[in-house]
Amino acid sequence: MRRSSLLTLTGLAALMAVAGCDIDKTADGEMPDVDVAFEKGNLPKYEVTKTEEGRLPDVDVDVEGGKLPEFDVDGPDVHVGTKKVEVTVPDVDVDMPDDD
Repeated sequence: MRRSSLLTLTGLAALMAVAGCDIDKTADGEMPDVDVAFEKGNLPKYEVTKTEEGRLPDVDVDVEGGKLPEFDVDGPDVHVGTKKVEVTVPDVDVDMPDDD
């Protein structure tokens, strides 16, 4: 019980610290150009079959736990491989400002 209270208080303190931050946007960012090759229909297809009905808990003073429905999910077959690729990396020169 003490541990959950401590975790709750820590979470609330972190939330208050983050919510109290004042951030000013100083510059606009830009997303990089990404070239993604794809063909229509390449997204994986999932088959979901409900295997058992669910029910909500009884709402009384003496509450019983509910039961969620069960599902069988058949995902796509995924084949992962590697290939050797040579990548040219540009030279980058950084001019650091003087400490004045």
